Amino acid sequence: MLPSNLLVARVRGGRVEPLLLKPEGIPLAIASEVLERIRGGVGKSRGTLLAEAEDLMELALEAGMDLRVVKAMLTLALRASRFERPRLPLDPVRARLEVYEAAASMYGVAVTEGEREAVLERVAARLGCSAQVLEELISSQADEVLAEPPSISAEELVRRYNLSAVQTLLFRALRLEAAVVADGATVKRLLRAVKLLGLLYMAERAGRGVSIAIDGPASLLRQTRRYGTRLAKLVPYVMQAEEWSIRADIEGRGRTLTFELDDSSSGLFPKLEPELEPLFDSELEREFYRSLSALAPGWTVRREPEPLVAGGRILIPDFSVSRGDQTVYIEILGFWTREYLERKLEKLRELRGVKVVVAVNEELACSSLKELPHEVVVFKRRLRGADVYPVLKRLLGGPAREGAEEGGVAPLDLPDLDGKPLSEALKVLKARGVEEDRAVKVLESLGYTVEWTSLDPSSAVVRKKRGS
Repeated sequence: MLPSNLLVARVRGGRVEPLLLKPEGIPLAIASEVLERIRGGVGKSRGTLLAEAEDLMELALEAGMDLRVVKAMLTLALRASRFERPRLPLDPVRARLEVYEAAASMYGVAVTEGEREAVLERVAARLGCSAQVLEELISSQADEVLAEPPSISAEELVRRYNLSAVQTLLFRALRLEAAVVADGATVKRLLRAVKLLGLLYMAERAGRGVSIAIDGPASLLRQTRRYGTRLAKLVPYVMQAEEWSIRADIEGRGRTLTFELDDSSSGLFPKLEPELEPLFDSELEREFYRSLSALAPGWTVRREPEPLVAGGRILIPDFSVSRGDQTVYIEILGFWTREYLERKLEKLRELRGVKVVVAVNEELACSSLKELPHEVVVFKRRLRGADVYPVLKRLLGGPAREGAEEGGVAPLDLPDLDGKPLSEALKVLKARGVEEDRAVKVLESLGYTVEWTSLDPSSAVVRKKRGS
């Protein structure tokens, strides 16, 4: 993406079109000059490189090119470069402290020009350098300097500019629709990217391909910057398809504008390998995975399992849990808009023939959830493995401790807690990732009960339930 003030676009007849350049002619010449300047600037700071490129603006004006294009290319080229702190003979911070201390001890806070030179001479002699070097050190901000220029061609820089222009425009999208026709591996990678990026989406089969409708950042009331960045990261995944098209509603000044792009423009964009995303797109999901895996080591817990088809629509559950040949899918309803929630519930109602647990934040709890042909678990603020464990244990055909037959490990790998003080049991569970506020519930799900003899927790004892 580019800073929004560098986006060049025109509005015509209710449509918005970012300026896209062909990697030839004047754009190619400007890109070549940008790269040449940077490659000759090893050892210089960003500020120096930008200042020395000012004359490129005049060349662009003479060639009839918008100045923002040159600034955008400079931004992208510098972003593709490697900068590092310069190697200095002395630490600038130490040099300043030495000078300030010497000045204070010799003359006080304020010094004349002659006194200043005397201070520098004395400190330089102590530090083993010249007064000139010392003066440069104390006035230096130690800006990073160019260590390695970008290893891309001028054609590649022009194509990266085009991609960044599209991504920047989509940062103001209210809604985006992408349609792709590609091999199974490419489609699955795209769908997985949509999910991993945490986008609010609806996916459907469309002829030989897949159609994906995504709520844009401008449609949300919060987290718009983070969400907009995620949406922008999706664009290269779409462009990997053999056939693709993008249509978006863009928030304009007082009206909604339309943006459209398809594979007829593929030659204008780079064939980048999309960035690998982390396994989890939130700490909430990471904690849930960790706690559920600890509760039931005999089960197989997977993040982003295979896509499911709900009436022709595509749903990618957040998790799946398997035991033997039994699988239960988990869908978490958290970050949302009202329209997204309605669409998601409609899709879940159409999903049949599989076991699904819908974990919903209590803030979203509504009467529509009762209509779902699935198990519904309500959680508060954060979802933990213990919240869904009892339901999963029932749906998977037996307690997780039967996993000992599969992996030889009992749930949580716990010692026998029968007759132990509750305080000791809490320490054992905490060491295995179970928070204290959920510990009693976990103990109950594992066949224990807590025997209270008073209101003092230190007197409580853990007992095996009869028949457990």
